[in-house]
Order: sequence, then C-alpha cells, then structure tokens
Amino acid sequence: MATQDSRVVQGAGVGLDAAIIEWGDRALVAASDPITFVDANAGRLAVAVNANDVFSVGAEPEWMLATVLTPEGVDAEVIRTLLADLSLACDESGVGLVGGHTEITDAVVRSVVSCTMIGSAPLEQIIPSNGAVDGDVIVQAGAAAVEGTAILGHPQLIDDPGVSIAAAARALRGIEGVHAMHDVTEGGIATAALELAEAAGLQPQLDAEGIIWLPETLALREERDLDPLGLLGSGTLLAAVSPESLDRALAELSNASVQASPIGRVTAGSRATLRSGGRMGPLPRFVRDEALRVSEDTRRSTP
Repeated sequence: MATQDSRVVQGAGVGLDAAIIEWGDRALVAASDPITFVDANAGRLAVAVNANDVFSVGAEPEWMLATVLTPEGVDAEVIRTLLADLSLACDESGVGLVGGHTEITDAVVRSVVSCTMIGSAPLEQIIPSNGAVDGDVIVQAGAAAVEGTAILGHPQLIDDPGVSIAAAARALRGIEGVHAMHDVTEGGIATAALELAEAAGLQPQLDAEGIIWLPETLALREERDLDPLGLLGSGTLLAAVSPESLDRALAELSNASVQASPIGRVTAGSRATLRSGGRMGPLPRFVRDEALRVSEDTRRSTP
C-alpha cells in the first residue's frame, strides 16, 4: 500500500509490523492491533501485542490509544475491570494511555479492545521489517505459541514466561547484521516465518528440530489435535541475522535471559520448506489460527 509522503520510511504491507515515519532525526513508529477472541486478560494482551509491533522495528513504545467495544447487556463492573487492566498494563510497561474511546454496541458479541501504540527511536536504530537478506539465519527468541497455549487452557503463561518481546528486541536491535525482526502473532511461527521472508521477496526454510516449545504446548498438540506451528504466538520474536552476526546475537539474547535458537534460513529462488524428522516438505500455510479453529470446533461439538 503505497504513499506519496517521502517521510514514510515503512508503510502498510504484509509482514510489516509498524509504520515508520521520519520525524527530524528520529523515527515515529505507530502500530495497531485488536484483541478479538478473548475476554480474560484482554487489556494486558492488548498492551503487549501492540508494544511488540513497535519493539519489532527497533523502537520503544511510549503512548497508546485504546478503543473498547463491549456488547449490550454487559455489566458495568466488567468494563471497569477491563479499563483498569489496560491502565495497569500501560503503567507497568512505561506507556502513557493518552486517549481512546469506549462504547457499548450491538455490533459485537464479546468485548473488543483495539489499540494504537506510538513509539520512537533514533533513525539509525530502526530495523525495517523487510530487511532480510538471502542467506540470513532465522533466529527464534522466546518459546513458540505462548499466547495460544495460554488461551487454550494455561492462562498462567500470560505472566510467565509472558507475551512481551521487549527483552529480545532490546538485545538484538543494536547488532549490525540483524537485518529484520518480526513478532509472531496469528498463524503462529510458520506464518511469521513466511511473513518475515516474503516481506523481503525471499522464502523461509525452517528446521522443526530447532524450534523451542513449552511442555504445555506439546501436551496441547496431543490433547486438542492441533498443529502448534499455526498457533497464536505473541511472546516470540523472529529475527533475520547474518551468519557472521549469529554468535553475537545468541550471546546477547542469553545475556538478556531469553531462550533462543537458530531455526532455519531465508533464501532466494526456493519454496518455503520445513525439515522435520529428517524429511523435507512444504511449510504449511494456515488460513486461520489454530487457537480459533480449535475453539470453534469445541463450540460446535458441545450440545
């Protein structure tokens, strides 16, 4: 989606986490994301996922606007609790909640929290989302599918290990050779790898053996018959890192107490692939997130 404004360094597009606008010697960064299919922890999740988009381009989140839509008949205490959760999460993240809108409407059947996060950084610190280079190593920082696993029965994971990529992004953004970063959201780590690579006109080649999973996620795979590769993944950062910078990137992540692993490469002129169990095949593409599919299947099967 093109713009004629020369100050727009990065605009809208698939895999582009945030808008980047040149503002003097700094970059103004803006990102928007809704929380649509959970009620519990919606405020905290809204702050985290929007902040993650800003972190993904090397900036710091500073201000947020929140639009909260709730269905008719909702108890006023539910709204107060949600707004208090939003406010507390902003305070804990050092983000100013500077505006927004609250409305009760028949247009929604559950609460929807849609936020815009604004941040900034020195221009030289910005990492464009489409900067991956042929041959870069894909580094996973943070366990995969934390958010989806939390939604599907393990809510404690929202707090520990959490769904913020702040520590990982801060560890990586000053390293020469970190060419792009992308936070994992809907469609899981498989979709995020595709977006990271395709934003640069490349394709991902993933190695399943390197992917970091929580035990709870692996248990869900069996219990709920789901593919964790396509499971909602806030809390995980993918980075495209030059081979020469890989050791330093892994060391900085370790120093920041972030689990990390190389899980593949981005390459030119190939198809998206997944190596698993010694066999190479196509990397699956998920039309909808596995958390949503499993939730809908459960509702349909409940008398």
